[in-house]
Amino acid sequence: MRDARRRVLSLLAVTALTLALGGCMQLETNIRLEQDGSAVITERLRISGKLLDLESDAGAEKIFTRLLEKSGAEARVAQMGEGAALESHKVQDAEGGSRESVSVYRIGDINKLQYVSPFLNTMQYEKNNRITFELFPIYQSTWYGRHAGQMAVAVKLTTKPPQPPQRKEGEPPPPGPSPANLQIYRDLKPIFQDMMKDFRVKLTFESYAPLRFRQYYRYRGMGAGTRTFDLIDFSSSNLDNFGGNFLENEEVMLELLRGEMGGHNIVEHVKESGTNTTLPVFHTGGVPEIYFRPSRPLFDKNFTGKELIFDDKATQKRAAEWEKDGYKEKPNQ
Repeated sequence: MRDARRRVLSLLAVTALTLALGGCMQLETNIRLEQDGSAVITERLRISGKLLDLESDAGAEKIFTRLLEKSGAEARVAQMGEGAALESHKVQDAEGGSRESVSVYRIGDINKLQYVSPFLNTMQYEKNNRITFELFPIYQSTWYGRHAGQMAVAVKLTTKPPQPPQRKEGEPPPPGPSPANLQIYRDLKPIFQDMMKDFRVKLTFESYAPLRFRQYYRYRGMGAGTRTFDLIDFSSSNLDNFGGNFLENEEVMLELLRGEMGGHNIVEHVKESGTNTTLPVFHTGGVPEIYFRPSRPLFDKNFTGKELIFDDKATQKRAAEWEKDGYKEKPNQ
C-alpha cells in the first residue's frame, strides 16, 4: 500500500508541476477560412509575470520567454503544414505584469493545415494530437444535413487512435481507484484550483460565410448567423450545470486530476455548452461537419459545370448556379 501511494504521489507531483505552468498561461487561436480556400491563423499567447519572474530568478533556460519570441513562432509555423508562413509577430505588455505575443500565420490551402488537437480525451493523446481541416464541396444532399451546392469542413485527427479495449462477454469491469487513492486526488483539489487561476485555452474556426450544422445540432450563435465555431474554450471562470465554478465541482475535479477527459461527469457538464455560454466548450466525441455557401472562387473551382442532387433517388437535380448556390456578402457585413 505504501509503495502504491508513493507511485501515485510521484505521478501527481509531475502532473501538478505541468498544470502549475499551464495555469500561468493563456492561448487563444483563431483559424479563419478565406474565400479562396486559404487560411489565416492568429495566435495570442500570454504568459504571466509570475512565471516570467520565476524563470528569471532561477537563472534557468528561458523556455517561456522563447515561446513569446519570434523564434518560437517560427518553430510553431514549421509544424503547421506545407506552405504555412509567419506573416507578422509582436510582443507586448499585458495586464498584471504578464507579456503576450500575437502571431499571424497564413497557409495557401486549409487542407494542408495541421494544428494541435483540442480533443483531449483521445486515447494515447501524445501520439494522436494533431488535427487537419478538410474543405470539400457537396454535390448530393443527405438526410443528416448535407445540402447540395454548399461547402463543408471536416475537422479530423491526422492519425487514427486505437480503440479502447473491449471487455469479453461476462468479464467484470476493471476495479476503480481505492478510497485512499481518491482521497489523495481530493486533497489536491484546492492546489489544482489555485494553479489554474486565470488559465484559458481557446481554439476557434471562422468562415467567411455564416455557418450551419447537421439537423438538431445546437451550437452557439445558431440563430444569429454566426461565422465562428469553438473547437475548445475553457477557462478557470467557467461554470458547471449547477451554476457553480466548474473547477470546484468535486466529481469533475476527480476526473480531471485522474486524466479522464472523457469521464461521465465532464461529459454531462459540457454537453449543453451550445446553448449555455457559461459552460466550457469541450467536444468529447469530435465535432460534426461544418457547412456554408461557396464563395465565388470556391464556386468556380468546385461547382462550375457540376450537377447537384437533392434527394436519395436522384429525381431532384439541377446544374449548380452561382445565383442560387453562391455566397453573396451583403453590404456592411
